[in-house]
Amino acid sequence: MHSNFIQLMKNFLFLSFFSVFLFSCSNSDSISGTNNPIGVLKVQTYSVGNINFTNAKCVGIVTLGESTIQSTGICWSTSPNPTISGLHTTETLSSGSTSFISTLSPLTANTTYYVRAYAIDNSGTVYGAQLSFKTLNILFTSGGGVSDIDGATYGSVVLNGKEWMKKNLDVSKYKNGDAIPQVTDVTQWEALTTGAWCYYENDTANGPIYGKLYNWYAITDPRGLAPAGWRIPTDTEWSDLATFLGGDVVAGIKLKEDSTTPTWDVTTNYATNQSGFTAVPAGTGYLNYHLPPPVVPAAPAPTLADLFKGKTKVTYWWSATTTGNTASDLVWSRNVNSSSDQLVRSGVIKSSALSVRCIKI
Repeated sequence: MHSNFIQLMKNFLFLSFFSVFLFSCSNSDSISGTNNPIGVLKVQTYSVGNINFTNAKCVGIVTLGESTIQSTGICWSTSPNPTISGLHTTETLSSGSTSFISTLSPLTANTTYYVRAYAIDNSGTVYGAQLSFKTLNILFTSGGGVSDIDGATYGSVVLNGKEWMKKNLDVSKYKNGDAIPQVTDVTQWEALTTGAWCYYENDTANGPIYGKLYNWYAITDPRGLAPAGWRIPTDTEWSDLATFLGGDVVAGIKLKEDSTTPTWDVTTNYATNQSGFTAVPAGTGYLNYHLPPPVVPAAPAPTLADLFKGKTKVTYWWSATTTGNTASDLVWSRNVNSSSDQLVRSGVIKSSALSVRCIKI
């Protein structure tokens, strides 16, 4: 009797444990958002990058299961453990792909967000591990803008108490209404000691995107290149702007137009436009170019590629300050480029054709 009772109890405990085990597995499998324990479908929230004050990019990776994936994407929230019931993207995996990139937008500046990649198949929704990030703080306020004598309008931003144009100058007249000559011939341009402008590669299509390129003599003409109430920034004002943005070594990142836009070369270093300055890669003309002296036989005529360089890769702006080296007779400029995070200070020859940004008086 005693042995029969013991055996009966053993059978009861075994059945009770097995029932609990079955219930636990069934309950886990039915919870949307829990990775399938047998690995049929797994999702990884791989990384978050290109973080701006209004958007970011997130990469998700899936391990394909036996069933067809219906959709993938990223969900995000200011609260932990976001789900597809809230803000989310929907992506379609291309044939043979196991990864995808989603743009998260619109976001609020200076705010912490939580993100999870997800995938949906016949078994339900599976989420990857949670990541978090913080959007950038906006460093500027919007200014009142300005119009030039041609009627073109320019938005503006206030940075460190100074109001800057957020677009390159595109004016063809001095402030008093006198025309600034457009010069397209390199020999004429080289001989100038008065103001002139040109388009990059003398192509009018570049004007609406990048503005005009001016020589130094247009910058300093007493009739005034900048609109009324505005002027060309000094070397010191450029330096103060760089300091406000964290120093020369990182200021370029914050000045360049967001790298998701099409104007910059695709290899452009990370760019946030955190300053609102919206720098575009206008290139340069005649920057390091001088016509060679006459030789026999005569040197071949320069090509546009000889004269204009760097569109989609770099932009230079004039300052109103010479380097003070009378032997070299150079002027201080600033540039940002696609291969550097920096705002670079350099001396340039006065016959260079560079972009202009103006600052409010």
